[in-house]
Amino acid sequence: MLPRKAKRSPFSSYVGARFEQPEVELDDKDLSLLRELAKDSRQSQRALSRSVGMSPPAVAERLARFERTGIVRQYSVSIDWNKLGLGVVALVNVTLKPGCDRQEVFDALAGMVELEQLTIVTGRYDLAARFRISDQAHLRELILDRVPTLPGILRTETLLGLGTLDTEDFASRMFDAFPGDECVERAV
Repeated sequence: MLPRKAKRSPFSSYVGARFEQPEVELDDKDLSLLRELAKDSRQSQRALSRSVGMSPPAVAERLARFERTGIVRQYSVSIDWNKLGLGVVALVNVTLKPGCDRQEVFDALAGMVELEQLTIVTGRYDLAARFRISDQAHLRELILDRVPTLPGILRTETLLGLGTLDTEDFASRMFDAFPGDECVERAV
């Protein structure tokens, strides 16, 4: 028996990447539905059905499948953290101690309420942590007292955000750039 060739998603063919894990099969209606959800996840199933040209029960079944397979992980809200007093972004590049328990470091950082995102990176650093903080005193406490004392941290370098351009429409742009998109019917 021949080994099964790794399936390429339309996204992977767009960027030239290959994925080893099995992917969920998506048809043009699925892509249209995901595109609409990316624009506004608060739309009713009836509104979604009109946008993609499907019945509300068919939309409900596909949404349930998206949730069951993990394609859609959550429906969320976008919060303006500036208006809540957490307008300062600190990007902390982290170098880990050789031989440290990486999971212990991940867990310790994840336990910090200010952590917005943690990315494992290549290059000079091991991790890039994005924190939301309120002011200089909060920053000092975070980068001088708390982060360096976590287990496994060798050194850090902190960058302060001077402004942020959020690409809230990332999913919409990805679906719009999807290969073969000309085949997907768009509701007007």
